[in-house]
Amino acid sequence: MATDTATAPVRTPLTRQRILDAALDYIDRHGLEGLSMHKLGAELGVKGMSLYNHVTNKNDLRDGVVELLWSEAEAEIAAPTRDGWSGAVRSFAHALRDVMRRHPNAAPLMISQQVMPAPALRIVQAQTAAAASHGIAEAFAHALLRTITSYALGSGYVEVGWGMGGPGCSPSVSDLLRPGIPAELAAVAQVFCGQSDPDAQFQLGLDLMLRGLDSRPEAS
Repeated sequence: MATDTATAPVRTPLTRQRILDAALDYIDRHGLEGLSMHKLGAELGVKGMSLYNHVTNKNDLRDGVVELLWSEAEAEIAAPTRDGWSGAVRSFAHALRDVMRRHPNAAPLMISQQVMPAPALRIVQAQTAAAASHGIAEAFAHALLRTITSYALGSGYVEVGWGMGGPGCSPSVSDLLRPGIPAELAAVAQVFCGQSDPDAQFQLGLDLMLRGLDSRPEAS
């Protein structure tokens, strides 16, 4: 006589990619400080020790999250055009800053983790090749890319840390001032911070740096 047998649910295989995706999602929702192998394992429905078959340790996990963030930036960079290299560099800068703003809880990892993941190196490779096609020397291209990278990461990190989701350094500049600060300095803060638009400020800095493309020795 035939009998019905219960079919066990199919478990999604545990892979490094799945672990990293879950880690970034966890950080986005709960913050970086709360991330642990135990909690991440619970999110994935496995024991925390199972993760060590795919990631060496917590630092390796964090390095992997950084690689995901660089991959996001890489996917958003516009291809260079015949009009010049600056458009691709602008796209790179905005993509990197946008990743920081999109993942504010994970943004500190882009600064603190000492790792150069493959997506970052592919970006450098592609940007350097594009620069060469426009007659820009490799040394100059690398110098500008390093500067742009520091600028984009730094801008994104500051905006995330200060909660700059829109114009202004803070919802209330007064909240940033220490008690007893002289009135004339408080007035400086109101003007300096109150008139700041993060997007316009970022664009201005980018414009100023990219003027170096036209002022380089071989361009004259």
